[in-house]
Amino acid sequence: MLTYDPRRVIVIFGTKQLTGMAEDDMVTIEPLGDGAVQYVGADGEVARSMDPNRTYKVTVNLASTSKSNDYLSRIYNLDRQTGKGILPLLVKDLSGTTLLSADEAYIHNLPEAGKNREIASQAWEFHTGNVDDIIIGGND
Repeated sequence: MLTYDPRRVIVIFGTKQLTGMAEDDMVTIEPLGDGAVQYVGADGEVARSMDPNRTYKVTVNLASTSKSNDYLSRIYNLDRQTGKGILPLLVKDLSGTTLLSADEAYIHNLPEAGKNREIASQAWEFHTGNVDDIIIGGND
C-alpha cells in the first residue's frame, strides 16, 4: 500500500523551510520550456528539437497567517533593493520521490493579498534558473 503525507512535503528557500501551507494546492511545479518540440516537414518527415530552457515556475501557497510570508516579503524587498534575492530552492516529498532542486531561484512578484472573514492563502511564485534531473515521482 502506498502512502502520501502532505506534512512530509518540504519547501526550503534560501536557509528557511517554509511553513504554514494553505489547505489545498500547496506546491505546483510548472516547466517554462517546451521540452521536445516536434517538427513535421511538407513531405511528412518528422524531426524534433530539444528546448534548452530547463527553468521552472514553482508556486507555493501559504496560509495568510504563515510567518513564512514575512520571510518571503523580506527576501523580495531585499531583491528589489539590492538584487541579492537569488537563493536556492528545494521542493522534496519525503514520503515519495518528487524532487526539484534549483541552485538559483527568485520570487517573481508579491502575491495578491486580501483579508477576509476566513483565513486566505497567498500564492508565492518562484522562477528558477536551469534545473537538471527533476523528478516528478510517486510515493512509497
